[in-house]
Amino acid sequence: MRLTLERWADSPFGVFGTLRAGNQEWYTVERPWLDNAARISCIPPGHYAVQLGTFFSGDGPGGKPDYPAYEILDVPHRMDIKIHRANTAAEVAGCIAPGKNLGWVNERWAVLQSRLAFAEFMVAAVGATDILVSWRRPQ
Repeated sequence: MRLTLERWADSPFGVFGTLRAGNQEWYTVERPWLDNAARISCIPPGHYAVQLGTFFSGDGPGGKPDYPAYEILDVPHRMDIKIHRANTAAEVAGCIAPGKNLGWVNERWAVLQSRLAFAEFMVAAVGATDILVSWRRPQ
């Protein structure tokens, strides 16, 4: 199965788009494009392989648990690009966060209900092998 990510808004609060798996879809938030130089911006448009891996919460023993997450592979000059739970662009470092709705968190544009959206995504994405990342162009 192919996942698709279509971005449609680039703002100071992040890049927003729509992630699709099968017949389901979710809103997304990513960091703005920084010409890939900082390795924390959104990834370039393209076609990438994905595989199931682990999101490491990175806060050590006794902290938030690690959990399964899809990793986007073979992004030029990048690694550890995951689709994981988060609400704002500040909570991702080059990764993609799905949400059920759009709204505000701490006076920033955000995706909302990320935990629920992520759980739905993980069920819908079973067997995913690749992702097509694009920008919606004005008509």
